[in-house]
Amino acid sequence: MHAASEVLRTEPDASIEDVAEAAGVSRATVYRHFKNRDDLVRLVREQSGALVDANVHDALRPPGELASGPTPLDVAGVLNKVPPHLLGEQIVAEAQRLAGQSSVALYLVDIDGTQLLRLAGSEEFPAELPVPLGVGPEIPREGLPALRALVADDLPGSIVAPLLLRGRAIGVLLAMDAPDGPLLDLARHAAAALDLASRYSDVFAATRRRKETSAAAETQQSLLPPRIVRIAGGVLAGNVLPGYEIGGDWFDYTENSDGAWIGVADSKGTGTTAAALGAVALGAFRAKRRAGGSLADMALAIDTTMREVEVEDAFVNVILAQWHGPSSVFRWINCAHNAPVVLSAQGELHELDGPGDPALGIGAKPDVTVRERRLVPGERLLLLSDGVLERKTRHGRRFGISGVRAAVARSGTGAAATVRAIEDAIISASVDPLEDDATVVVFAPSTPLEA
Repeated sequence: MHAASEVLRTEPDASIEDVAEAAGVSRATVYRHFKNRDDLVRLVREQSGALVDANVHDALRPPGELASGPTPLDVAGVLNKVPPHLLGEQIVAEAQRLAGQSSVALYLVDIDGTQLLRLAGSEEFPAELPVPLGVGPEIPREGLPALRALVADDLPGSIVAPLLLRGRAIGVLLAMDAPDGPLLDLARHAAAALDLASRYSDVFAATRRRKETSAAAETQQSLLPPRIVRIAGGVLAGNVLPGYEIGGDWFDYTENSDGAWIGVADSKGTGTTAAALGAVALGAFRAKRRAGGSLADMALAIDTTMREVEVEDAFVNVILAQWHGPSSVFRWINCAHNAPVVLSAQGELHELDGPGDPALGIGAKPDVTVRERRLVPGERLLLLSDGVLERKTRHGRRFGISGVRAAVARSGTGAAATVRAIEDAIISASVDPLEDDATVVVFAPSTPLEA
């Protein structure tokens, strides 16, 4: 199968005889395994897609051991030579060249994680396609098989090449009856180029929005990190709903040599004031973090910043945490936020013990307590804002932990699938629009096979 894949990758029109010669077997041997050439091509494409979805070619590597090979798109070169707003058209043109001028379209994921929206390419493809599993403007790897199945049903004959960047897809290339090998390579390089080019043009952000965002929500969107990330010892996924309005919540993370640092916050009020308070609180968190501060130092920095702003009784509720992968230890401080929740492998939910400290920005100067808990494979850690737990259902009750429990019972075991299941349950709990940001962050430690 490897020989067939390599031959068809470089020579899309290769015959059964060419494949047999490359594999060092007779033509009869090939026909004993495959009914015809179409059957062989179909199986090669399925295997190629499975390898991409399974993270085979995207594993993290130590310095000096990065894979090498021909680059179908010179990221630095295209950013220097092509105006950023035309990068989508450039990627489509390169895909058409590789695909023998067949129809090609380039899609990005909308900020709700529910639709693929066409950025460039042939109008033979629909302007929108549903996303079976998305978290914000990203698709986790476990969501790609369902997307491939959807495309196979709705657009038979189309190749799906995901724009993968650090374990999640920010969009896809679709092409009709084209060799998938070159397109998969192109899509990987295109993902990096689009991510860099987004700093220089509004075209990509505009494509991801199906309606106008409020000023507060746009501020929030600009502050949020990638929604899905692999960190040492696990996968973190998070998002804030709704994407187009409100704007006071945020979550943030980074991974340094001393572990991964995570923050989740809920600011006073709603709308523009909440967004402004959230932005300066996040700035304080990042500044102290980058200066090498401890969890207590970060809390004090946020508290001081809240007291400096000219907003009466300004405050922010936060969880600030550190994850240490080698020891599987989660350390955190809780300042008036909802307690972290652990979801066991058996589906049981329980809040982590210990009363929270006061909100930051009001009352006495913070004297925070750092707590810790070792997580084991199979457990998931949930960080949830008031907008999740206090959401009113159509029956007048709170969504609460019972709503979370019902949602995760229907989800997959991954971090991204858990986030999406809780989001879908929040939205469907009531016909009323969300009146407060709903933030969901899930961390899933790696199993021994994934580590």
